[in-house]
Amino acid sequence: MAQRLSKQDWLVHGFDVLRSEGHTGLKADRMVKALGVSRGSFYWHFDDIKSFHAALIAAWRVQINEQVIAQLSQLPDAKDQIKALMVRVFTMSRPLERGIRIWAGVEPLVFQTLADVDGIRQSYAQALLQTIGLPPAIAQSRAQMMMWAYVGHALSTVDVDDPEACAADFTRILTTQVET
Repeated sequence: MAQRLSKQDWLVHGFDVLRSEGHTGLKADRMVKALGVSRGSFYWHFDDIKSFHAALIAAWRVQINEQVIAQLSQLPDAKDQIKALMVRVFTMSRPLERGIRIWAGVEPLVFQTLADVDGIRQSYAQALLQTIGLPPAIAQSRAQMMMWAYVGHALSTVDVDDPEACAADFTRILTTQVET
């Protein structure tokens, strides 16, 4: 065994498994065999498969949610952040998001993490919409529409032909001021 895997290597492999096989492929024996390493490599980093699952969902939360929000927050304008967010929606890795959402249907920890992440995502979107001047109730409603677009696209089998144009159009709709 010349190959030595890090904890990060295992997590990256777990994401690959989620994309290709779904949560049912996240079994130590199957992953060990696929990677051509000993079981000791897995258990060096994780106490058991549950601790691997917990680490995987925690890494997903950081990589897919917190890092994205931090990156978008670097853009100077809320409208630019919304458009960049919508481009991400229409260009994201759908198999990974789909795998997480299906897994959440059978695993309480994943469900709770997904619910937390969805809440953070919606709150972030609502705050952006309020920043551009939308009233709180309208911003909340449109943030919910953004979440539906995200989830709908994640579960869809149809690709977006022109993600930039679609994001620009969606952003225009979302950010249109309300007549009062």
